[in-house]
Amino acid sequence: MKNLIKRLTLFILLTLFIASCSGRGPVGPEGPPGEPGPEILPTSFEFNATLMPSNGYEFFQSIPDQIDIIDSDVMLAFILEDYIPEDDLEVWRKLPITEFNSRGTLLIDYDFTLIDIRIFLDANYNLNITDGLEDVLIRAVHIPSNFVGKTKGNQSLEQIETYQELQVFLGMNIVKIN
Repeated sequence: MKNLIKRLTLFILLTLFIASCSGRGPVGPEGPPGEPGPEILPTSFEFNATLMPSNGYEFFQSIPDQIDIIDSDVMLAFILEDYIPEDDLEVWRKLPITEFNSRGTLLIDYDFTLIDIRIFLDANYNLNITDGLEDVLIRAVHIPSNFVGKTKGNQSLEQIETYQELQVFLGMNIVKIN
């Protein structure tokens, strides 16, 4: 009899355990919406860079204090390539830029950290004074990761070539920090 009671108790507990692990119950009503967080918009800032032998063909620029950058954010860099005065148009070209010359391949590129952006020259030959760049205007654009996730379209950030294409991709004008 004791053996039967133990088996019956074990059977009932096992049945309750299995029944409690089965499917989920009905979904309850949706709760009230939370407070909206601040929307961090894409911002840009400009600086002049000089890439000469005296600075190792690299230039570091601090990211302005108004821009809070996190690990998952994106930074793009553009170089002022031309200005058309009759239309008051600036022509910006996205870095990196690869140039081929008689000595080899020259690359104008950039990288960034949470605190600065670096513009630099790289080549598959020894750089000399004629390869340097003096006082070129750079526009750096900070794109928060939460903003990039909201964009729609078939184009990716890597496919964007001009500053105007970036604004179209983001669907808005980029705020410029002076």
